[in-house]
Amino acid sequence: MSPRPQAVTGLDAEPALASITLTWQPLGWDPLIDHYRIYAVRGESAPDGRNESELLAKTVYPRFVHSDLDPAGETWTYVVLAVSDAGRRGRPSAPVTAASQPSVIATGDEVAAIGAFDGRTLEFLHAPSGYANIPEQFPDALIEYDQGVDDPGTAWPYLLPGPGDAWAGRTAYRARWTLTLDEAPSADHDLAVWLVDTTRLGGILRVSANEEHVVDIELPEGATRGSREGDATVPGSTLRRSFHEHVVPAGLLHAGENVLELELAEGGWVAWDAVGLFARS
Repeated sequence: MSPRPQAVTGLDAEPALASITLTWQPLGWDPLIDHYRIYAVRGESAPDGRNESELLAKTVYPRFVHSDLDPAGETWTYVVLAVSDAGRRGRPSAPVTAASQPSVIATGDEVAAIGAFDGRTLEFLHAPSGYANIPEQFPDALIEYDQGVDDPGTAWPYLLPGPGDAWAGRTAYRARWTLTLDEAPSADHDLAVWLVDTTRLGGILRVSANEEHVVDIELPEGATRGSREGDATVPGSTLRRSFHEHVVPAGLLHAGENVLELELAEGGWVAWDAVGLFARS
C-alpha cells in the first residue's frame, strides 16, 4: 500500500490588505502528492481537517492566497494537509491564525473619492471595454477631474494608459484630481488606490500632491484582462485586483484647492476600482 503523506510543516500566514497568504514546506516524492487541502474557519478556533464544510481550497502548490476578505479585516485559522496520488490523506498541519490588515476605507473618514470600492470598473467612463476612445478623447494624455463638479461616468475613464502599450501612443498618462479642503489638515491623510487589474508589465504609478512627490507605487503583474472585463467579483474571474494605500503627509495638503496627480510612469495600463482620500479617525 502506498505510504501515507507526512504532516505538512512550516505553515505560515502573511496578512495583507483584504487577503492572507499561506505558505508551507512542500513534501517530497514518496508518496507522490496529488494536492494540498486548506481548511479554514473564522476566528481563532482550529479546523480539524475532517469537516469538509470547512474546506477552503485545494492546490498543487505550497502556497495559497485567501483573497477578497472584508476591508475591515478578518481573522481566520487554517490547517493544511496533503493527499497522495493514491488518495491517502496526511495528518493536518499545526494550525495558524492570522488577521488581514484593515483598509483605510473601513477605518478612516472619507474626504473624497472617485468610484466605489467594489471590485468593478463599471461606473467609469468607457467601461468596460471602450478603451480605444480614451486617446481620442484625451489627446494630451491628461485627465482632469474636479471633485464635486465631475462625475466618474463622464470624466474619469476606467483605464489609465501608460508607456508600455501602443494603443494609447506609448504615453505616460496623468490623472489630475482636484479637491477642496475646508481647512488645512492637522494630521496625515491616507490615499487608497484600488485596482481591478493591470497588465503583465506591472509598472509604476507615481503619486504627487500639490506638485510634491508622495510615492511611487510598484504595481504587481496583472492579468491584462481589465481592458475588456469590468467586474472582478464574478465567480471565477481571472482579473487580478490589487490594493494600495499610502500616507499623504499633512504638510502636503492645505486649506482650499488641492491637486493629487497619478501618473502611470511605467506599465501598460491600470483599471481603476476606486481612488479615495481618507482622514484618520
